[in-house]
Amino acid sequence: MAWGRLDPAAIGVSMAAMLLPRLALLLLIFGVSPVWAQGSTTLASDRAQLAACLRDNRAAAPSCIGAVAVACVSAASADRRSAESSCARREETVWRERLTQALQASGRTLDAGQRSRLAALHLTWEGFIAQKCAFYGSTQREGWQLGRQAGCELREVAMRALELERAALPQAPARRPQSPPQIFR
Repeated sequence: MAWGRLDPAAIGVSMAAMLLPRLALLLLIFGVSPVWAQGSTTLASDRAQLAACLRDNRAAAPSCIGAVAVACVSAASADRRSAESSCARREETVWRERLTQALQASGRTLDAGQRSRLAALHLTWEGFIAQKCAFYGSTQREGWQLGRQAGCELREVAMRALELERAALPQAPARRPQSPPQIFR
């Protein structure tokens, strides 16, 4: 691979994986919720597992990142290294749902111009993450690249979802002092 040029074939970036978030963003802009294989029992189980982890670890929500993927890789009877990528993508699907919901919630209180800027910001973020994780994957040893790239994307999507969910929480009203401030001399 030539330094300075990222070759998608060499680093395992599939065009579908890069275009799916952009499609979701367009659906988000138009107020349509994307469907991520909602009928899948595995997906429903993954959602429930992640929701339980987040409920049990409210103060340490980032500790739930990887909960589904690690269990999936551990359960792989064959080569665990080859299961890394599919297991990470499996969990990333659940985090992407949460990210889409958080973006929609964030956009509800914004005017059209602000929603447009939010969409542009998110699209830029998606491009940065795709490049960052593709580069990270390309620096790994042969055979580990796809799994490590998928793990990077999982972490980034999950962290962004948590960030937006945290920002959408209702904030406690500012407390007023019981007595006016006094100057002591």
